[in-house]
Amino acid sequence: MYTVTVIREGKWWIGEVAAVAGAATETTRLADLEIEVRDLLAGLLDTDDDAFDLAWDLAAILDSEGSASYGRYVAERNELHAAQRRFEADRLATLRAFERAGVSMRDTAALAGLSHQRVAQLLSA
Repeated sequence: MYTVTVIREGKWWIGEVAAVAGAATETTRLADLEIEVRDLLAGLLDTDDDAFDLAWDLAAILDSEGSASYGRYVAERNELHAAQRRFEADRLATLRAFERAGVSMRDTAALAGLSHQRVAQLLSA
């Protein structure tokens, strides 16, 4: 994991990675900063741009309360995504269990709180 320190200078958003020599880049659109940082690190580290995780240090642009809120938000978002992946895996395992048990598609749908079309779609994936 690399920590990217984000700084705002005029119209420029600057991303610096202190752990990698020469790792600083800038862009006028914050939305493009992650792409720019990943491209830069991939070149400097001679690896793929998705081979590493990034953490964002926003202390230079947020006050301490904002930084704390952002940290909680990121942690909660990550927990939510992990819970969503577990939910989807458990849902599919449940649907497959009903299928193995010979439960009809419509009855499976009723038990799972889904439409029979959605059950068929999930089981065919």
